Amino acid sequence: MEYIDALDFKSRELNQLIAEKLKSGQEVTILNPHSMHNIATGLSVQGKIIVRGSTGFYAGGFLEGPTLVVEGNAGWYVGDNMMDGELLVTKNTGCNAGTYFYGGTMVIYGNTGSRAGYGMKGGTIIVCGSAGRWSGQMTLGGKLVILGKVGKQIGESMYKGVILVRDKEAGENLGQNVFLDKITEPEMQELAGLFEQYEIKADPEEFKAIRPLATGRHSYVLFEPRLNPELSR
Repeated sequence: MEYIDALDFKSRELNQLIAEKLKSGQEVTILNPHSMHNIATGLSVQGKIIVRGSTGFYAGGFLEGPTLVVEGNAGWYVGDNMMDGELLVTKNTGCNAGTYFYGGTMVIYGNTGSRAGYGMKGGTIIVCGSAGRWSGQMTLGGKLVILGKVGKQIGESMYKGVILVRDKEAGENLGQNVFLDKITEPEMQELAGLFEQYEIKADPEEFKAIRPLATGRHSYVLFEPRLNPELSR
């Protein structure tokens, strides 16, 4: 285990040092983060990073491979553009958690702000608490799981993917272009495995699925313009 005091570095220097330690096979613990922005961004090596305290914006952005554990809160855009690996936040996060999430797994054990999973394309995001409005907006793929209350316009303008919710009032907060559906047996089995792996106490049978409509405003008709040059003379 390698301990690094974040007070001694700027974020770029800190991330370079983290990458070096991980490449040498060491597990890294960050002390005194004091909500520093950009902690553990752009890391594409295997290993484990533990942050003893809260982080600022963009923690774990573009993460590709390692496991990042934030023992505290995380600011806006945690897990932004994450590609692979694990990102665990023991408390709450700000808005836009998992924006353009592409792969891996992020677990938020507390609450999250608005637009969680905005534009996500793959991977799994689990929110053990409540989520603000516009969760899963513009989702293109992947799985967003919310155990607590959901805000308004959830799933607004989804294209693909699924949002699994336990909130019994979720149907009253749906965005455009989505509908509330029953959860499938394979989805329940996958949830059961995730809940066991991440020590989450929840019953998969209590969940419902929010899915994009097969038709709606995202159905397009291609047309070829008919030009009449004579009319412009």
